[in-house]
Amino acid sequence: MGAIGCGLSLVALLFALIGAIPFLGWLNWITTLPLALLAIFFGALGVTREDSRGAGALAVAGGVLLLFWALFRLGIGGGVV
Repeated sequence: MGAIGCGLSLVALLFALIGAIPFLGWLNWITTLPLALLAIFFGALGVTREDSRGAGALAVAGGVLLLFWALFRLGIGGGVV
């Protein structure tokens, strides 16, 4: 589960970088926020259920950072830009 969370964090990071381009902030609503939440969820499952907790912890940390980045970016652009 932790590996799935890490993969989702990387995909969310890709969309967050694209969403940082002006007038593409709406992309954060559609892709970055849901993927970051899923990464946190699967990472938390990985931390609680697996022997190797490193990937799960990395997924949770990456998901939380991406969640805050997307919310910050949406706050700057008024939720749209």
